[in-house]
Parts: sequence; C-alpha cells; structure tokens
Amino acid sequence: MSDFSQLEFYTKSTECGTDSCLAPYVLLSDLQETADKGAADNGWGRDAIGEYNCCWIIIRCRVHIRRLPSWRERFTITTWSRGAKKLFFDREYEIFDSNGEIIGSATSVWILADKDTHRPVFPSHLEKLPQDATESLRYALDGECPKIKIPSRPGTEPAIIKYADYTELDHNHHVNNTRYLAWVYDALFKSGYELAKIADININYLSEVKSGQKVDIYVTESDKGLYVFGYREDSSGVFVCEILF
Repeated sequence: MSDFSQLEFYTKSTECGTDSCLAPYVLLSDLQETADKGAADNGWGRDAIGEYNCCWIIIRCRVHIRRLPSWRERFTITTWSRGAKKLFFDREYEIFDSNGEIIGSATSVWILADKDTHRPVFPSHLEKLPQDATESLRYALDGECPKIKIPSRPGTEPAIIKYADYTELDHNHHVNNTRYLAWVYDALFKSGYELAKIADININYLSEVKSGQKVDIYVTESDKGLYVFGYREDSSGVFVCEILF
C-alpha cells in the first residue's frame, strides 16, 4: 500500500475547449480516474467493493485552477486519502505539469453506497477489506471540501435547460456527475461570463438525473462569485456549484 497514487494524462484536442486548453469537466473526469486508482492501490477498488455490491459515489468536489493543461500537454495527478469519518471519505489531489510545477489542486468527499439502492454503507461492513488503509492528513487546499446550500428555485426563466439524453448517461444509467460541470459552463457561457477567468469550482451533488429527465439550470450571485444550480421538474435539487473568478 502507498500513501500516494499517481496517473499521467495527455491532453487530446477533443478534450479541449475554445481556448485550446483542457475542459474543466474533462479534468474532473481525470481526477476521478486518479481517485479510482488511489482506492484500488489501497485495496478499495471497484472490483473489491463490488464483491459487497457497493460502489463509490462522489458527493462534493472543489477544484482550484492555477492554469489548465493545454493541447498536447502531459500532466500528472497525485492523490491521497485523508481517511474515513463515519460514512465520508476525504480525498485530496494535486495536478502537476511536465516540469513538476503545481497547476491545480482539488479536494473531494465520497461515500460507499449499495449499487442498487445507493444508500450509504459503513466501511466497517466490508470486513474483508483493509480497515487500516494508509492515509495522509495533509490538505491540498485550505481545508475540507465545503458544503453549499442550494438557493431556492427562482421565479425567473432558467439560464438553460438540459435533458438526460443518451450521451449524457453513464454505465449506471444516469447522468454522470462530470456532465453537471459541463452544464455549469454552458449556463455561464449563455449568461455572458468569461470562462477563462474561473479560478475556483466547488460543486455539490444532491440527487441523480435519470434518462429523459429535464433539468432547469439557473445562475445567481453569491457572496464571492456565482451560484449555478439545477432543479428537476419535480422541484428536486440536482446540484449546486459555486464559481469564483
């Protein structure tokens, strides 16, 4: 077992936005691939927890961007666990360019859940897996990944409307969480904001979106920046994201 795990990535043209840099929602996917490796390196990979009919679910993530990798650039993500607190697993990340300079950092919170019901599962219930997994108490950012309260649904028209079409769905048959961040960027672009100036993203996941469901996405001001958040037709909150420039 190791305190730290790493994956190297190569920025493809199809992963870039209009600025020829890695799209932030692709970076979010890369962070989660690294998290998957980190869990597996310590005996808690998807195959191991799958023996208990469990899966990992991310419930919130904060990413601080110094700069995004550019087209054809290689970069490395390092991740480590800060251990479990009852139901919640904290995982940290640092993003390095090919010269070893930090270009971004992130923190996230995960739970173990039953694959069928998605109800949380205590890690101690997976008694055959390592209960003394290695961890580091070091933060990648300035503390734990914060919770955000979703604003009330406005009486105004949404900035954009999204649907859970086929290409939005993942192997669990619901919208992949990285797509929510893509929707955030679509809403901000439609609202006229300069996306290249975004420096900090804090997204909380509230509920799943299944095939065919519609999500209204709104943009409002926060104390420091902006809130972007989504509601289903039944007025259930889907996600909330705070954006800082």
